[in-house]
Amino acid sequence: MAEKPKVNSAGLVTPSKQFTPVNIAKPTAPAFNQTLNLYGAPTTKSSGGYSGIPLISAGNKPATTSKPAVTPKPVAPPKPKAVVPVNNGDGGQVPTPPVTGKTVLTTVQNADGTVTIFYSDGTSETFGTPAKKQIVSNVAYDTIEAILKSYNITDIASVLNTIRDEYPEASSEDVLTLLQFDSRYNAKFNARFAANVERQKAGKPVLSPGEYLKLEQGYIKIFNAYNLPTFKTQSYYDKFIKEDLDVVEVTDRVQLAFDRVLNDEPTKNAFNKFFSALGFSDIVAGMLDPINQIPALERKVKAAEIGGAALRQGLTASELAMAEEQASVPFSNVTRGTLGADVLAQQGVTKAQAEAGFRKIAEVLPTAEKLSSIYGGTEAQYGRLEAEQEQLQGLASAARKRQRLSELETAQFKKQSGLGKGALGSLTNI
Repeated sequence: MAEKPKVNSAGLVTPSKQFTPVNIAKPTAPAFNQTLNLYGAPTTKSSGGYSGIPLISAGNKPATTSKPAVTPKPVAPPKPKAVVPVNNGDGGQVPTPPVTGKTVLTTVQNADGTVTIFYSDGTSETFGTPAKKQIVSNVAYDTIEAILKSYNITDIASVLNTIRDEYPEASSEDVLTLLQFDSRYNAKFNARFAANVERQKAGKPVLSPGEYLKLEQGYIKIFNAYNLPTFKTQSYYDKFIKEDLDVVEVTDRVQLAFDRVLNDEPTKNAFNKFFSALGFSDIVAGMLDPINQIPALERKVKAAEIGGAALRQGLTASELAMAEEQASVPFSNVTRGTLGADVLAQQGVTKAQAEAGFRKIAEVLPTAEKLSSIYGGTEAQYGRLEAEQEQLQGLASAARKRQRLSELETAQFKKQSGLGKGALGSLTNI
């Protein structure tokens, strides 16, 4: 009867007999002269080769079947990759580069609109024209451009672009300062406000652009009022500003020329005679010459007015004093001297006084010269010079000369008839 198997505490069957393992022979390693064949079985090496598979040696190669030789086909060099034309930034296109025979590795479009081709041999080429630099709008620079236009400063865009490149964050005030005072940029500004350059050299204060333009506008109004387009030029404005001629003084000078000289024909003629035969524009230009100060101009105008008063009465006019201007006509033994209009002007004779004085001189002079031609050999003459001294200077000595001639004439007529006053009537009534 078979014995029941015993179960241990773990529930496993305990064998009844001790298990004895069976010894298994270990595989024998192949000898040194053995190797594995293609299928893993050892094969004994023999002279000349392996068992069943002969060794291949230099003298024991297996026979091969000969095949006909094949000539290789020529391989064409790789074509460069095509470069598609691209926009270069200014509306044009980068042209396709010529075929160079090189292999193109890559094509790069640059920021300036050009294209660079990189080749396999390590070289590269760039094609196309760089695009013009696009300037981003800047409020400060836009403001400055508007200001410069109001100043009548043109062709300065390149200068502004240079400043913008060097000072991209500059304010409008900073840019205006650079344009006005920095020698790198201020050529156009100095040309526009040329008087400031001369004022600075002379140690005078420089005017602001606003002050400069205000003066120019004042000058323009004056010349428009007097219809003087010839003087509406930048060179005249610069000259006035350089010499500190403000609007009031320029107005006074123009009024001197027009109201007191050009609007009175005899005065204008005297002015032309005294001052180098000046023409219409020359008279105004002479008045506006900054070198001539207002007091000197006033004296010239007064002299012209005095000379004009003489011309108005048919008398000659002379700027300077002349003791013997010319022989009287028809009295060749009587000379006509004159005090000179400039002397009378310096002495304060006004135009009104000159008008009244020469009127009286014109009345008395013909009779006085006639008596002087008769009695001048024994008594002092009374001619143009003496008449001016009496009528315009109030000299008593000149008046006595006229009185003496009157007495001589009276005495002569008494001798002849004892009656009329003769030629002396008009002389004694003055």
